Amino acid sequence: MQKIVVSSVAEATKKKVDALNSEAKALMVIQSNQALLLSQEALRLAEGVAYAKGEAEGLSTLGFCHIRRSEHNQAISCLDKAFPIFQTLNDLKGQADIWQYKGIINRYHGNYVSSLKCLFKALSIRDQLAIQEDIPLNLYDLGITYKYLGSYGKALDYLLRSLQEARKIKATLTESYVLNNIGLIYYESNEYTKALSYYQQSLSLRKLSGDQWGEAGCLDNIGTAYYKLGDHTKALTYCQESLGIAEAIGDKKGQANALFHIGSIYFKLRSFEQALLNWKASQQIRVEIQDKKGQAEVLFCFSELYCDKDYAGADTGKALGFLNDGLAIGEEIKAKDTLSKIHKGYYQVLKQVERYQEALVHYEKHIALDKEIYNDAMSKKVIDLEITHGIEKAIKEMESFRLRNSELAKLNEEIQEQKERTELQRDVLRKALTDLKATQSQLVQSEKMASLGELTAGIAHEIQNPLNFVNNFSEVSVELCTEIEQELEANQTEEAKVSLAVLVQNLYKIQEHGHRAEAIVKGMLQHSRNSTGQKEETDLNALANEYMRLAYHGLRAKDQTFNTALTTSFDEKLQKVRVVPQEIGRVLLNLFNNAFYAVQQKQQQAIEGYKPEVRVSTLQLKDRVEVRVRDNGTGIPEKVKSKLFQPFFTTKPSGQGTGLGLSLSFDIVTKGHGGKLKVDSQEGKFTEFIIELPLEKLH
Repeated sequence: MQKIVVSSVAEATKKKVDALNSEAKALMVIQSNQALLLSQEALRLAEGVAYAKGEAEGLSTLGFCHIRRSEHNQAISCLDKAFPIFQTLNDLKGQADIWQYKGIINRYHGNYVSSLKCLFKALSIRDQLAIQEDIPLNLYDLGITYKYLGSYGKALDYLLRSLQEARKIKATLTESYVLNNIGLIYYESNEYTKALSYYQQSLSLRKLSGDQWGEAGCLDNIGTAYYKLGDHTKALTYCQESLGIAEAIGDKKGQANALFHIGSIYFKLRSFEQALLNWKASQQIRVEIQDKKGQAEVLFCFSELYCDKDYAGADTGKALGFLNDGLAIGEEIKAKDTLSKIHKGYYQVLKQVERYQEALVHYEKHIALDKEIYNDAMSKKVIDLEITHGIEKAIKEMESFRLRNSELAKLNEEIQEQKERTELQRDVLRKALTDLKATQSQLVQSEKMASLGELTAGIAHEIQNPLNFVNNFSEVSVELCTEIEQELEANQTEEAKVSLAVLVQNLYKIQEHGHRAEAIVKGMLQHSRNSTGQKEETDLNALANEYMRLAYHGLRAKDQTFNTALTTSFDEKLQKVRVVPQEIGRVLLNLFNNAFYAVQQKQQQAIEGYKPEVRVSTLQLKDRVEVRVRDNGTGIPEKVKSKLFQPFFTTKPSGQGTGLGLSLSFDIVTKGHGGKLKVDSQEGKFTEFIIELPLEKLH
């Protein structure tokens, strides 16, 4: 009798455990704190009656609730206990849940490769089961992880699949998640108004579902969209509302995100102390919950603040320190988008402190990472764009038959979904193309900055000569002053007059070479600053001669074994012409650098009897002036001549040329000055570039 009573109590307890677990499962997304209490009670009761199934399900749900509360160590402990029990019970669904939850934790910690492995294991198991209700969320988590990795093409694919599966089974809550993240993709494509539309749709669904975690996230996203649209009042209102909800429900990640965005809004409003206060609060939480990607984002913002000249505590040294910490995190988690942003930050700070070469290295890394992020998805998106027109045409044809039968109506619905997908992909591609255009523009500026570095060594050599003269004549003049003083004391008037005459000559020499040094510095400053586009009366003979010597000494500073004959043939009757001297100087510098490179390469071939020579000549014609730069170097193969002025085309080895020099020169001469830039070359013999500037357009 006693055994029957015990058995009856045990069965009743098991039923209660099942009920508690079922209720906790239903609430774990929308009311995670309540679900946590229910699953804890279920676990306690299940352990009391050795109910393995109830214990495993309680641990699984409890683990998810800990994830929602950013309590990852507790979550991992629960999941590790649940998994072997599910294996013993041969419960595939339970195992799939554990893999998916571990994938989420790994994503939080920045372990994206491990996250994907776990999520794909979960999806593989779910595909074997007849239960379809868990697939949309699994696909959603894959999309989010790919998005964090910067693989936007794959992210979009999985999110769209998730949306399709969610709508099939009327999974409103999952649909709200996907809509929110489609809004994020629009946001990252700078389509902020469209992003707001998707955020609002998602917010409505989340409010209907009672999902406060999701509601806080949507409000924060709406705030950031208004921030981008320039409405800072609405932005603060939504982000602060999000923060209030996140604090009420104990959502630490939500609190960190809202604080971060509030800080960014205050930074935009130039309220630096408020920005710093909110960012520090966000960083404290992100360190606590081990959100490494989020930590790197805050470190980047710290660097922006500390290199802002308007901030009272500005310190570029501290800014670089924050970037160093951010770089370490980015490399640890292998997040391309994070690393790209950090390298761009380095570029901005180093450029500010005039460490141009280091800045260029980081800028090139930023560009390379951006290219990796977008390149993978480009081919697929182009194909999708090609079929967009056909899809839209099919939609119009199907519309007239839509009411005829349900099968055609269903097909039309599928086409509408496909249209939405292609529109999203088209927008992402448009963003990628816009970024590529911006990248090209920035590379052009980098080419200009690199040319300043090329000049540095030559200028140092040039300015040393007049400075040596100034120093030498100054020393001699000091001695002469002493001699004059002695001669006057000895009443040697005639000798003193002779010494005084020599002193005057020395002072003239000091003045002459001082003016020479001043002219060199002035030329350097003219080259370094951005062109105003103002044309000036310019002596092209002097300009060409100056840049020829500077380019030569710049190369000699890198390779002291290099020597070449420098030959000039200037038209003495050449009149001054109106040009932008900084721009034409950049053209000449590029042509001379190419010429010296060509003769250097040929010299290294050790051809018997070869004597390198670079020539520059000018010629006054009736309606134009010509400047010719000729070398007897390696020449240009006939097959590549037509590509010389194309952007990014170069015949130099990787790392020795951007392929922008001649393209930029061509634009300066043709578009900026209405002239022509031509080339004549014979492979192995010579190369000659001819600059033609029309006189009628210069006066």
